[in-house]
Amino acid sequence: MRSAIGYSRYLPERDGILNSLLLANVMAEEQKPLGELVAALQKEFGPHYYGRRDLHIPEELKRNAISRAQSKETRQLGKYSVVRKEYLDGIKLFLSASTNGNGAEPWVLFRASGTEPLLRIYAEAASQELVEEVLVSAQAFVQSA
Repeated sequence: MRSAIGYSRYLPERDGILNSLLLANVMAEEQKPLGELVAALQKEFGPHYYGRRDLHIPEELKRNAISRAQSKETRQLGKYSVVRKEYLDGIKLFLSASTNGNGAEPWVLFRASGTEPLLRIYAEAASQELVEEVLVSAQAFVQSA
């Protein structure tokens, strides 16, 4: 199982075993299958789609991309404006793409490996098409140094 969920003040990386146990616990308490739980969440909060790219790039390009993402001058990613930034576990840019009031607020996270020439890019949005568009824009941003 490839986990995409992390917990603050727990581990800096994801934990698939913990996620599986917590999910099994919710299913047992609610006495509902996973599909039914997901459908209820999407009905209440709208759709959420996720994607990830692992870029095996030279260390200099990785550092440059992180530095530019952190910079106050970076106000655009592709065709979307950067609404705000967070710096908790990498650099997370929240984007101006519309969700029509339903679904995931679009964002992209740049997370550099500290041990290898690897930059991970994560994205979430209200449609799979928007996730893919954001990932393509983020990869172009990294490679445009």
